[in-house]
Amino acid sequence: MHENLTAFPDSVIQAPRWWVALSGGADSVALLYALVAYRDTATAPPIEAIHVNHGLHPNATDWSELCQRHADALNIPLHIRVCDIEPSGRGVEADARRERYQAFESALGDGDILFTAHHADDMVETVLLRLLRGAGPRGLSGIPRERACGPGRLFRPFLNTPAATLKAAVEAAGLEYVTDPSNQEVQQDRNYLRQVVLPAVAERWPGYRETIQRAANLQAMAQQRLSALPLAREETVLGEPALAVDPTADPAVLAAHIHQWLGESDTDAPDRRRLMELARQALTAGPDRLPELVWDGVCLRVWNGWIVRVSEPGPHTALPDELVVGESVEGTWGQLSWEPAAQGPALLAGTRLKCITSRDLEVLTPVNRPQKPINKWLKEMRIPPWWRRHLLVFQIENSPVWLLPMGPLAGLAAPTDALAETGLKPVWRVSASV
Repeated sequence: MHENLTAFPDSVIQAPRWWVALSGGADSVALLYALVAYRDTATAPPIEAIHVNHGLHPNATDWSELCQRHADALNIPLHIRVCDIEPSGRGVEADARRERYQAFESALGDGDILFTAHHADDMVETVLLRLLRGAGPRGLSGIPRERACGPGRLFRPFLNTPAATLKAAVEAAGLEYVTDPSNQEVQQDRNYLRQVVLPAVAERWPGYRETIQRAANLQAMAQQRLSALPLAREETVLGEPALAVDPTADPAVLAAHIHQWLGESDTDAPDRRRLMELARQALTAGPDRLPELVWDGVCLRVWNGWIVRVSEPGPHTALPDELVVGESVEGTWGQLSWEPAAQGPALLAGTRLKCITSRDLEVLTPVNRPQKPINKWLKEMRIPPWWRRHLLVFQIENSPVWLLPMGPLAGLAAPTDALAETGLKPVWRVSASV
């Protein structure tokens, strides 16, 4: 089956570890066996597999067990992640995809490669669905062969291979695979396209896969040229990407810039009418207003002369009661790690901290700065309004000593032995950062 694999770039071959997204379907089973066969004939990193049990089908446990049998037969470690999917209003498929990729990103280490079994039929369906939804060049370029995935990269080696070819190879080898009965239902757009539309297309244009892929490649070239055009990219102190608004621009030009900017990430842009309205408001709204555009779980908000892709503050009810300097932790509130402080005050490793949020403070005194009401300081520090009550604050003996992400605090009777000129400083990454 490894003859269906596309050529691997050096960055893939030299990765520290390969991961296989194993659903149990014929495509992913073919991928697992193909990569193992490749490894047996060439130099390759260690291979592990990951299976995500969404819990959405009565046979989900059986599918996990099937994946385990394949992994055991190949002596490949398998990591099974069970999801508890919370509805977001975007539909079950979108929610399952979100949970699946969160599981993938949490498994990958720095530089690891995650292989997925997307194939030529997936590419064609994606291009046609996006065409019917009015997508531009980025959307019509289809599924990228490679993209970032958490600390690693995602690679799709079957994009030129039809699904029927992979299924035939698995059946010829006598391998078990899952058949999801929901794939036969036509209520979902993709299934309708697959079961009703494309068979009719194939009768008239049997080479449609190649021609649609060729068109997608041309759109990818156009998008690559567009992405090279200069944009005034910015970033909030919370790590939220932003686009600076040119006040002299025409709304249509600004809308085009927003579309291009969104095209640089894995995000389908809203329709032109809504982009035009956001651009108009960005150019005319007063400084006390925060116009926004929300679609498919994405929020763009106008603030401070920027259009910000917002990471809304997450729930802080799960904040740990106590933190220890030097010990990394993660929760719904974000990810906390530590790094050596090159200069200035730092926290001593092993110091025990309590954690509160900025909403619990009325005044703030940064190191070597005067005391002011906290809202005034946060405004001067260019903290977006939606974050000003949700920043993390470390305390020692009920005295605030550090405000994230801004830095150390002083003048509030903090114990002097907890702050040092050499030590560690915290790095906070909000969970919803994009």
